[in-house]
Amino acid sequence: MRDQQTTKSIAKAMSVAWLAAGTLDITYACVASAFRGRMPLTLLQSVASGWQGPAAYSGGTASALLGLATHYGIMLTMVATFALARLRIAALHERPWWAGSIYGLCLYGVMYGIVLPLRFPEVFPRLGGWLTVTDIIVHLSVGLIIAFSFARFAPAPRACS
Repeated sequence: MRDQQTTKSIAKAMSVAWLAAGTLDITYACVASAFRGRMPLTLLQSVASGWQGPAAYSGGTASALLGLATHYGIMLTMVATFALARLRIAALHERPWWAGSIYGLCLYGVMYGIVLPLRFPEVFPRLGGWLTVTDIIVHLSVGLIIAFSFARFAPAPRACS
């Protein structure tokens, strides 16, 4: 019975983290893009362009929906990575403020230092100004949402007991 409850708790923590962090991140991306004159549809199509290439920008709503699904798929990977790391590193459960902050900074580093420059080398890296500050704040927030979702909804892993 304990294993079934643990599985449900972890699933709940993952779902809350995935939806809350994913929604914060994509909402921020849409707002930040709007300040640069880009519509949310175009932003989502740019995410889909990883699959579709330049054709994504003429793919309309279907490409935007693929971009949105891709975004949430990436976020699920981020949440699952934290969940797996939490099984081995007790501090990720015991210190959610630190764990979430460090994880958020790591997510920022991976996204803005590796993923986005590989996909959009003409635009990234983009450092400096208010966009960089807000990018970091949002990724810190994503990390904190993930860490606190697990701290709140999932029991301490057995290795942490």
